[in-house]
Amino acid sequence: MVNKIAVALIALVLAIIAILMWVAFHYYGTSVKADGKLTQLQSDNDLQTLTIATQSLNFQRSNQIASSADQYAVKITGDSQEREIEYRTILKAAPTCALPIPADIANGLYDYANRLRASAMYTDPSNANDTSVSAAASRSITYCQAVLWINPLLMAIDKANSQLSSIREYERDRK
Repeated sequence: MVNKIAVALIALVLAIIAILMWVAFHYYGTSVKADGKLTQLQSDNDLQTLTIATQSLNFQRSNQIASSADQYAVKITGDSQEREIEYRTILKAAPTCALPIPADIANGLYDYANRLRASAMYTDPSNANDTSVSAAASRSITYCQAVLWINPLLMAIDKANSQLSSIREYERDRK
């Protein structure tokens, strides 16, 4: 009888040890999985933090470059307006100021200007700006008018070149 009790007690102890080992391995496995998930989440957070920081720096740099381009545009616009006033003053005394340039040249200039304007406008008729419709302009142009066109056109080219340069600088910084 003592043998049966001893065997039952040993079987009970072995069963308890087996249950404890199973519980230990189960929780150890759960702990390893949780640790893996924690490591993955930490890695994801680090990557997300880096991405947000990079985007923030790119956004800040983009704003700096755009601000610089805008300041330059304001400066050259002011300079151009000063030159236009100066040119108008000089041209008032020019005897050839009121002479029209040949009609073929004037028509070519107007056609080219209208093509440029049309290419910059919306092609969707629902976005058309009805308030900007005006009477057709005279197709003649004087020598003084032609001279006064030059400086604003050069300013527009300078502005566009500055904007393109700013875009290139931003792209270079982004890489």
